[in-house]
Amino acid sequence: MIKNVRVNSGKFRIVETGIAYGNMNTAKRFYPEDYTVEDRQRAFLSHRLKAGKDFGFDGHKMFMADQTDKTGTWFELDQDCVEANPNGWSDISEDILVITDDVPSVVIGHPVADCPVVMAFDVEKGVAAIGHCSADLVDIKMPMLVVDALLESYGSRDEDIVAYVSMCAGISWTYDSYPKWAKDEKMWEKAITLGEDGLYHINLKRVVRKQLLDRNVAGVLMSPDDTITDPRYYSNSAAFNGDSTKNGRNFAGTFFTGKKKGSYQRVLREKKLEGLSR
Repeated sequence: MIKNVRVNSGKFRIVETGIAYGNMNTAKRFYPEDYTVEDRQRAFLSHRLKAGKDFGFDGHKMFMADQTDKTGTWFELDQDCVEANPNGWSDISEDILVITDDVPSVVIGHPVADCPVVMAFDVEKGVAAIGHCSADLVDIKMPMLVVDALLESYGSRDEDIVAYVSMCAGISWTYDSYPKWAKDEKMWEKAITLGEDGLYHINLKRVVRKQLLDRNVAGVLMSPDDTITDPRYYSNSAAFNGDSTKNGRNFAGTFFTGKKKGSYQRVLREKKLEGLSR
């Protein structure tokens, strides 16, 4: 597992949790039947705080995007937003979150089972963008849109961007029929193959990596972990096929681990204020 991505102003740390940290959402189906809403919320917070203690961030300050748009919209999580939502999570309708070195110890990410989370880092400007990339979102090129969010928000250059793809389903992922979400057949041509066992084998990592390389980023780092077969992680596919121990949600995200005086975001903001005051 990749632990850190270094940028000019310090480093972003990668957060990837599995079964050892507990379920990373409050969905009823992942908790004992007698748990109330309050019980689930308390359990979820305890899981977040445990992860925060081990990885070095504030477990209250974890944020995710609801992805209701599904068109590549992005939202920058700045200090004002963090202060207005002291318990994190919040209701953010956009697809992609952007964060800078101006808000250290604040995590952006997603609870996931077999889906990859794509993280893109501008190593020069100290900016990161992140997006949950389920197979249907990969089909509309969400990994590329995560990178585009850096260009649109901070004018990032391709040669300054490094991408990281979290743990996700590996080549053990199968369907008994050709998946309906694979609408772009050319995209999936070599990634969805019919095996001798009569099942369709899906290489999701192959498509995500190719999209990022086609987007001309400087480098792509891939987690080698397969959530389906690795006992450390929850997995939708494994749970569906009878392994109840895999029923839950992991978490994948990132946060800035330090603070630099005159960070890119702060300098930009001050320049804007200077212009307004003249």
